[in-house]
Order: sequence, then C-alpha cells, then structure tokens
Amino acid sequence: MTKKYRNKEIEYEKKGQFDRDLNEEHRTADARDIGGGYRYLTKTPGERLRRFFLIPAVRVFGTIYTFFAYGFRVKGRKNLRAVKGGAVSVCNHVHEMDTLMVKLALGGFRSYHTGSFYLLKRGWAGRIFKAGGFLPVGTTVKDLENLQTTVGSLLQRGKIVNFYPEHALWYRYEKVRPFKIGAFRFAVKFGVPVLPMFIEFRQTRLRRLFRMQKKVILHILPAVQPEEGGSLKAKAQALSDRVRAAMVQKYEEVYQKKMTFLTEASAEEEKAERDAGHTREEKRERAAASKPRAAQEQTPSAPAADEAEEQTEGAEAAATA
Repeated sequence: MTKKYRNKEIEYEKKGQFDRDLNEEHRTADARDIGGGYRYLTKTPGERLRRFFLIPAVRVFGTIYTFFAYGFRVKGRKNLRAVKGGAVSVCNHVHEMDTLMVKLALGGFRSYHTGSFYLLKRGWAGRIFKAGGFLPVGTTVKDLENLQTTVGSLLQRGKIVNFYPEHALWYRYEKVRPFKIGAFRFAVKFGVPVLPMFIEFRQTRLRRLFRMQKKVILHILPAVQPEEGGSLKAKAQALSDRVRAAMVQKYEEVYQKKMTFLTEASAEEEKAERDAGHTREEKRERAAASKPRAAQEQTPSAPAADEAEEQTEGAEAAATA
C-alpha cells in the first residue's frame, strides 16, 4: 500500500467517511453495458464450458499463488459446512485479491460475488469475470431489480452470494468499518442466513526477516440468522448490527485490543484532558479554602501567583535541560 493511500485512510477515518474510495478515478469507458436485461448467469453452451474449466483452474492456481504471495490461510471452515442451503456472505473489503480469497474459502462453483459495474470489462476480461461468478451492481432501478432476481434465484439453488458491505476497498485496513444495509436486505427478503468473514493481517518472524507484508488469514464466523417479526428495513438493520458486532469481536480477539476509530480516540483524549483540567482546578480551590484566613491574606494575588509559578517552572525546565 502506498503512503498516499495510507494518508487518505487516516484522513477519511477522522472525518467518518468510511465508504469513500481511496482511488476515486474509476475507469468506466471500457465497462460492459449491463442495461437492457443483462443476463447475469451463464446460459449458453460456450459460457457453461468456459465456467466448467475456469473454476478448477482458479482453485488450483489461485491456491498456490495466494499461499506463496500472501501466506493465505482459511480458518473456521466448519462454520461453512454448517450452512446447508443458500446464504449471503459478507467480508471486510481490505485486499486487492480478497474476492479470489473469498472464492477459495467458499468454493468456486458454490459462490458468486457482487461488485461495481465498471469492474466488468468488455471482451475476454468480462467473459472470464462472468464465468467466475461476478455479479455487477448497476446504478439504475432496472439494474438493481435484475440483480435482485438473479440473487434470489441463486440463493434458492443453495448458492452463496458475497457482498462487501463496507463498499470501498481500503488496502490492508484492519478495523471493521460501518456497513451499508443492502446485503442484509437480500438475506431478510429471501430468508437466508448471513455468513460473516473477517480478514486478518498477521506478522510473523520469517516475514519480518525478509521484509514481506503480513500474511492474510480469512476467518469464517458462525452464520447469523435473520430475526422474526418487524419490517424488512428493521430486520435488515438488526441483522447488520449483529453481523458487524461478531466481526468486531473477532477483530478484538485476533489483535488483542479494543477497536476504536481515530474520531472516537480523539474525542476520548479530548474528554480526558478536559476532565484532568477540571480536577486540577478543583484541587486548587480546595487547597485555597483549607488555608487559614491570615495565610490567605498574605497570599499574593492571582496574577502574581501565576507569575511566580511560571518563574518556578522556567527554573525547573532550565535545570533539567
């Protein structure tokens, strides 16, 4: 990750702009058109044949590549085996290869992956993406209705559809950002659980010795079921809150620290300094009130006392310099 992106992450975190892209210049000129009833799933013999050969190749070569390049590992596969039917999966969006990693964790033929429409390019690149199970998210109502129909069909067939509810990709960012509610609406609408996944970055002695980036570990957490009763929006929000809480808990478990954003940390520091200031003033007032009246009359005025205190501090500073 470049220093420019890291500085942007810090800036956006302080401002609370967690869904803002670090690279805001998206190439859309060569994006494939998904309007006019775009067909999401592979239907023609050529498309099916392409998918039949592509998925095994991705599984073999993707496993080798991610292991040697990133030390990639998956933990919690038993939680995936517990999901028998369709499910919505969500993951923190923190690595340029996280879609490949999620696919390797969930299974190539079982998983499909949503992403911004401009990632689906014209030509062979777009055909390969489609064969791999990429579902472009458009910007019009018609596009979203088409996507919803496709997602519903996949879930009914026992597939897993992955979303990145943080929306924007922040490179190797460790914390769990706030979620968009869209993925959880799908889960509630179609009555399927949400499978949370959390990507951890872990440093090892060997990787530090060779100055390599931290290894990537993907944790599959237990599935979270939608609640009964209430409106679709209320249930989706409740589901989002529970899933994010589980991912935050995993963050605090693996990194052994409480998750706080810079905005929260700054507020806490400011409050601590303010409270400390009040405490010092209260101590001075109690000390002044406890002095005998005669001593108070002999006590120099406030400006004089402040001047004397400054002179004392200056002398102490000079002595320790």
